[in-house]
Amino acid sequence: MKKFKCIIAAAISVITVFSASGCSSIIKTDDPFQKEMHQSESRWITDVCETEDGYYILFGSYAYFIDKNTKKTALLCTKPECAHNDETCNAYLSGYTIFSTADRLFYSNASYVEENGEFVNRGERLYSVALDGNDRKVVQDLEFEPSGNSTYSTPILHKGYVYFVYCGILYRMPLGGNINENAEALWGNEVEKDDRQIFDSIPVGHSFTLWADGDNIYVMTNVQQSDGTYKDILYAYSTADESVKEVWRTPNADTVGEWTSAGVEVSKWYIKDGYIYFYLSGGDYWRCKLETEEYEKLADTYEKTPYGKAMFNDEYMCLLNSEPEDKSIPGYEIAGSYGYDFNNLIGGDTFFVYGIDGSFKCGLSLGSLYEELPDLEDIAPVFIDDNEIWFVAQETHYTGETGVMQEGFLPVGGVKTYDFTLCCVNINSGEITRVNSWHRE
Repeated sequence: MKKFKCIIAAAISVITVFSASGCSSIIKTDDPFQKEMHQSESRWITDVCETEDGYYILFGSYAYFIDKNTKKTALLCTKPECAHNDETCNAYLSGYTIFSTADRLFYSNASYVEENGEFVNRGERLYSVALDGNDRKVVQDLEFEPSGNSTYSTPILHKGYVYFVYCGILYRMPLGGNINENAEALWGNEVEKDDRQIFDSIPVGHSFTLWADGDNIYVMTNVQQSDGTYKDILYAYSTADESVKEVWRTPNADTVGEWTSAGVEVSKWYIKDGYIYFYLSGGDYWRCKLETEEYEKLADTYEKTPYGKAMFNDEYMCLLNSEPEDKSIPGYEIAGSYGYDFNNLIGGDTFFVYGIDGSFKCGLSLGSLYEELPDLEDIAPVFIDDNEIWFVAQETHYTGETGVMQEGFLPVGGVKTYDFTLCCVNINSGEITRVNSWHRE
């Protein structure tokens, strides 16, 4: 289960706004949760959302628009003479999540806000901007008390409602609503700020992943069991009848075989039409019918690659092998000279593409990227859409002395610079398109 970092001072940005949450007004939208857009494995492109014309991505703290047809990428700022290097840039969102409606882009952030010449801590909030980056507004608060949330979840938008967790309770609030007037507690148990003891009888963890499919809102959380072990548990809230129930928990190895995090959490999961589909790195590809808890192995993915990174949409499950098949490629030799653990640090050179039903479709080679980008060190899947797999290729350039090598980590000391290239590969043709690049020092 993807872990979300707590809100800490280092992540707080200063944003000047001129509207207050008390002036919230309901925003009508029927847009469903874009589940295929919220699966990024990249530490740099943390979230994506889709509109009719293209995609909006967060790279670092800045938002970019990618045209679907031309693949041209534009920073979301049209201010003349803007240096695009601080919080005054329109593209500076520094958000935890990003989603869209027909005419607005939304993101959440924990911020100090300038009001009447002073900086005030307003806690986690939802903001919006126009699709061109202008007209920034506060949409609504996501905390009843600033910095009072002892648990964290990334909020989601589903059919006009924002769903979020505050202190162990799942809330629903109309998009644009006022938290004190419109937030509705749906389910959960309140957790005190310093309470870290979790029991089976209290279905609450301290980190939550929210999901939506059809009439159901899903909450995945990692719960400590009575024997001291931890296990991912999935709960479903029905918007139709307002019922809440546990529908799934991480299976034991005697059900699905061993994998790298056996019994604790699955490597990647996706919910569609009453099934949870999941990949087990070090194991295989499975699904479980949530209503009956019946398990079915869909593919022996271990035969293709023992370990990997998976990505889903409603049509495909795509699996990136954990290390290049071709051990002679330059990037592999460079990385190998530093003694990396390939299972953890290297994204491979092949996507194995399966139908969501487990039928094998094809293998897509990324080997040419390793030839073209000799310092290529990692590949991270971001999303799948319209028969294209999007991913980030990371080059790491070392200069000077690399210092002491620590087991399982990058070399210590020396100077490193980075180049990131956003790419997509067409599932039908295998053609790789380099979409945009960024340099970081």
